[in-house]
Amino acid sequence: MRFTLYLKDYETERIFTFLRWIFLFIACVLFYYPPLDAILKFEHRSFPALLIMGILYMAIAQAVFMRMDSNHKYFSLLIKCGIVFDFIALMWLIVLTHGVESILFPVSFLLVMHATIYWKTKGSFISSAFATLGYAVIFFFEQQHTEDMWVIFLMNITFIWIIGLFGAMIVLRERKHIKMKEIYHELVVTDYLTGLYNHRHFQEQLRMLSDKESSFFLIMGDIDNFKPINDQYGHLVGDEVLRCLGKIFNDTADKYGGLAFRYGGEEFAFLIPYSPQVDIHAFVTEIYQHINERPFTEKGWTSTISFGVSIFNGSKTTDILLASADSLLYKAKNEGKNRACFEDGFTLENKIVQVIQPVYA
Repeated sequence: MRFTLYLKDYETERIFTFLRWIFLFIACVLFYYPPLDAILKFEHRSFPALLIMGILYMAIAQAVFMRMDSNHKYFSLLIKCGIVFDFIALMWLIVLTHGVESILFPVSFLLVMHATIYWKTKGSFISSAFATLGYAVIFFFEQQHTEDMWVIFLMNITFIWIIGLFGAMIVLRERKHIKMKEIYHELVVTDYLTGLYNHRHFQEQLRMLSDKESSFFLIMGDIDNFKPINDQYGHLVGDEVLRCLGKIFNDTADKYGGLAFRYGGEEFAFLIPYSPQVDIHAFVTEIYQHINERPFTEKGWTSTISFGVSIFNGSKTTDILLASADSLLYKAKNEGKNRACFEDGFTLENKIVQVIQPVYA
């Protein structure tokens, strides 16, 4: 596995959830380990309350975090709550650890970077402002303000803003780099006309799934009588048909947790993961329903498509799998088109027979 510092938000937040437990352990050592406690002489009175609050919040937050992915609607809220908790806990600890002269103040730099990672420049300014405000309140409630304390206060505030600004610059540059990398990757693996993944990516995904020995369905599809479409109505009409089908295939495959590909020309392929919850007959039926319901061009022209459906369960090679799906596809073609033939012997015929023709014909 290649080591990289380019982490997605979910991976970054996972690191911060574990860092909170590390800081909690360090705080317990600083407050309750006798040799250190004798030297540091921190304020203990409210630390148990902070400790209990921290353990409860962190345990609940981590349990919730482990049960959601980055696409979950509450993922962003979880991150915001975490940053607010970190701010409250840090200011509380600074108060207990000699206020302005606290040895824990540098943790605020990490707090600023945490907010900057997610909200870029806005996060940098907001987190720096709140850290400055909280630190200033602590400073002005000190019983005395010596010259040394003023120097420490001003230096820490200055470093907060420097780190916030430079952090924003670094994050913006890093996010731009990642965005460009994603764009280039999409260009490499995506068919520009249909928006589906291309043949190259199909081969990569097929090999990856077979190497994992995961069970999955392979569906090969071919538009019926597509060549006459281009010959009679022109390639612009043919391209419009392909774009419309690409949208249908992409949306339906995504709903079933699979991927849709333009295999080549008017041929398409699907890789749908097998599970007891996946009804592959329902998947093909849904595609036919969308095709029957939607015209493919502005003039209302439509088309039909045939499918061959095979399953990979580790007992066959990818070459045999492809040959099986291809054979079932041509069986569907030979039996009258506009239907899907499955490896289990079942044939699903699309009852609404449609051909490309102008609505005014």
